[in-house]
Amino acid sequence: MSDKLITLKQGQIDVLELLYKYRFSSRQLILESMGEGSGTDFNLYKKLEVLIKHGLVFKRHEPRQKLLGVPFAYSLTPKGVKALQTLPQHDHISDSIIKGWYRNKTVDQKFVNRTIAIHKYTNLLNRFYPSIKVFTQRDLVNFFYFPPHLPDAVLSLPLEDGSSLRYFFDIIPSGMPRKALDGKLMNYCTFFDLGGWKVTKSDNPAILLVASNARAERQLQYIARARLQRYDELDLRIFTTTVQALANMNDEGLIWTRVDDTDEPLELTQLLG
Repeated sequence: MSDKLITLKQGQIDVLELLYKYRFSSRQLILESMGEGSGTDFNLYKKLEVLIKHGLVFKRHEPRQKLLGVPFAYSLTPKGVKALQTLPQHDHISDSIIKGWYRNKTVDQKFVNRTIAIHKYTNLLNRFYPSIKVFTQRDLVNFFYFPPHLPDAVLSLPLEDGSSLRYFFDIIPSGMPRKALDGKLMNYCTFFDLGGWKVTKSDNPAILLVASNARAERQLQYIARARLQRYDELDLRIFTTTVQALANMNDEGLIWTRVDDTDEPLELTQLLG
């Protein structure tokens, strides 16, 4: 590791910002997010190696993951977060956030896999809806009008009239206990029922839940319907899909099913309004 100060170029800053946004990610996902004109995979590899050399980024690869052919997971070091903090328009990065970043070296593999999955599936949505904006938990931490237990991401899809459609996006882990799942939904229902979203002066966002498979999706729909029935006057729409449907989205994007009306799959722009 080099202690020599590095003058960051814009391409390197872009990489640091993406790793700050998603916490852990792979080289492929970073390259996808940076988009056309950002160079080749080899260019990105060289950028990451320079950032690693200067102690701003580290890569993680458990022996078992290596045997399975899983790519390296990249993340910022506390020094890398501090480097971002010193840049213009990054004063939202507090010292407490930097302190929490020390845990990155010790978190379990499930946490790493989950953060990478959030990047993967929001990238898929971004590919289908190029104008969509993705706000991760790290982006939302300084806003007061979101639930205490944040969704995996908040999505905002601009419309031609200047308004935006908003969604709370959650990937539901395989085998998530029913009690925990119902608790997550109860937290959302309670938040909106108590008027937590009214300060935004906009309609309630749709809740998007991504299940691990079709069977898990059916169970998810059952639990969500039961929870909504306890808030029969609440204007809240909950939709489900599976990771397989999201990964293999067709040209029409008809992958979302409303939990209280499962007859017809819908496309993202049809979920609200």
